[in-house]
Amino acid sequence: MPVDNSLPPDRALEALADRLEVSEDYRVLRRLRPSVLGHKPEGRGLRNGLFVDLETTGLDPRQDEIIEIGMVPFIYRIDGLLLGTLPAFSRLR
Repeated sequence: MPVDNSLPPDRALEALADRLEVSEDYRVLRRLRPSVLGHKPEGRGLRNGLFVDLETTGLDPRQDEIIEIGMVPFIYRIDGLLLGTLPAFSRLR
């Protein structure tokens, strides 16, 4: 699959990804570009959410420990559209 050099590099790569997705043999993952909001929007129909990620030393809660926690608050509309994130929190133990 040759790269179309007449397109900007990011668009040429996107065109290649689009061609791969047509096949049932490939699944193309794309980078999620963060959209950090400068302020917390207010209004009807908006909801707050929180992504939480815990890193542990293992899977046994009686024996293993939490070693890192990360949280990313986000704002979304009631119809499910993600508006953006607010500043993240991350700490090591």
